[in-house]
Amino acid sequence: MSAEILTEEDLATISEARTRPSMIAWLESNKIPYLVAKSGWPRVHRKAIERALGVPVEEAVSGAVKFNFDDLK
Repeated sequence: MSAEILTEEDLATISEARTRPSMIAWLESNKIPYLVAKSGWPRVHRKAIERALGVPVEEAVSGAVKFNFDDLK
């Protein structure tokens, strides 16, 4: 599995939840986005947890990008 996707053990440590339903309930109560794998366990990207913990999100593009929509009608 990608290092960017947390393992079930990582999520269990962070959430202190040991079952799928309790882990999913914890993710939902903390508004952390997740997908459910075929196995039924939630899959969470590391950056989603970092955002929930208040870690500043790095800019996806270096420098600020500004769009000018003035000429669109």
